[in-house]
Amino acid sequence: MKRWRFSLSLPATACGLLALVAGCSHATKCDYMGNITPNPIGTLSDPVFQAQESNAEATDFIVHEHEWIGNSATLNERGKDHVQQIAARANQQGFPIVVEESSRSTRPDTQFQYPVHNNDQLDAHRRAMLVEALAIMGVADAEDRVVVGHDFTPGFWYSQGNQALQQSFSNRNGGGGGQGGGGGGGGGGF
Repeated sequence: MKRWRFSLSLPATACGLLALVAGCSHATKCDYMGNITPNPIGTLSDPVFQAQESNAEATDFIVHEHEWIGNSATLNERGKDHVQQIAARANQQGFPIVVEESSRSTRPDTQFQYPVHNNDQLDAHRRAMLVEALAIMGVADAEDRVVVGHDFTPGFWYSQGNQALQQSFSNRNGGGGGQGGGGGGGGGGF
C-alpha cells in the first residue's frame, strides 16, 4: 500500500518542482507574461469599426458623375436631392465635398472620338456650380471644401460584378459552381 502512495506523490512532487524551476506558481502570474488582464469586449475592434464608419460617411459627400445631366453642369433630380442632403449635413461634418471627375467626353483629336475622356473645363464648371449652390444653402466654407477628384470606391464593370455574384453563389453552396440558391438538393444554402 505504501508503494502505491509513493508512486502517486512522485508525479505531484515533480510537477511542483517543475513549476518552481520555471519561476511560476499558479497563484501569481509570471513576470515574462506581461499584462494579461483581459480588456473589455470591443477594445481592439471598435476603433477599426469606427474608422470604417467614418470612411463610409465621407463617401456620402461625393457628387457622382451620374448625378449630372450628360456632359453638362446641370444636376438631375437625384443629384439635386443629394446636394440638398450634403448641404444639410456639411456644417456638422468636415468631410471634403468631392465632384467626381468626368469620364464621358470626346476629344476631336482622337481617331474614333469615343466618349471616354476627362474634361477639365467641365469639371471646373461643375465645381463652380456646386460651390455656388452650397453657399446659397448655407455652407459657409464651400469654396474651400469642394474639390474635383476620384470616387473613393469605384464601381464594378459588368463582367466584374457578374463574376462576384457567381462567386457568392459558389461560396454559399459550398463550392457548388453557382447552381441555385438555397436550401435544396446539393450544396446547403442558407
